Amino acid sequence: MKKMLIACLVVLTACHSKPKTAFKILKSEKIKDGAKIDVQVNNRISKQEMIDIAAYIKSDSSKYNNLQVDYILPGNSYQNKGGIIIYATAAYHDKAIVAPADTVTDKDNNLLSFEFVGFSPQKAKELLALDPKEMANKHIVGKFIDDNTKTISIIYTDKAENNQTYILELDSAGTVVSAIAPMEVTANGIKKLVVSQQGDYMVLKDSILTMYSSSDTDKPFRSIKQNL
Repeated sequence: MKKMLIACLVVLTACHSKPKTAFKILKSEKIKDGAKIDVQVNNRISKQEMIDIAAYIKSDSSKYNNLQVDYILPGNSYQNKGGIIIYATAAYHDKAIVAPADTVTDKDNNLLSFEFVGFSPQKAKELLALDPKEMANKHIVGKFIDDNTKTISIIYTDKAENNQTYILELDSAGTVVSAIAPMEVTANGIKKLVVSQQGDYMVLKDSILTMYSSSDTDKPFRSIKQNL
């Protein structure tokens, strides 16, 4: 049923002018009097770009009184036990019901609500530009923004300490909330960064940082892509 709903949306929206911003419908499920759709975009796009995508989908989904579009970034996986990370949501509600959150108008003059659940493009840019004093003369391996915890993790190595790997976690204000020197373990060709005494660990591969919980070390918990 879900695959059929996605197929119908793809066919129907082909009749309308597609937004210039690239996007991909990953998942769709029916909710009461409507549908909830997961849309992947390649990077953090503007509020207006996301509204245009929602309007494009809504234009051929008018039979739904309620339509929720959740935007996600590359790096997420439905296989993660912690679920996907939503960074923005646009929602159309039943016109018969006045919703206080409906303060945005799309190009078809339909009211909808919009919310950055995670960081806006501008705020993410500021976070990625952070250069804490601990990073002086260090080699940056990657920066990873987590819209779920509202933090950014910076992984770096220190040549002065035999290339020891460190992980700095900063909050949205740029304050360091944790500093870890993970234990590096290689098992079955996979390099693991063990970050807790309980055995929680991370794996960095193909620019994606995947976290694993000690309660289930074989299944990924959450994953985020570098520099997004």
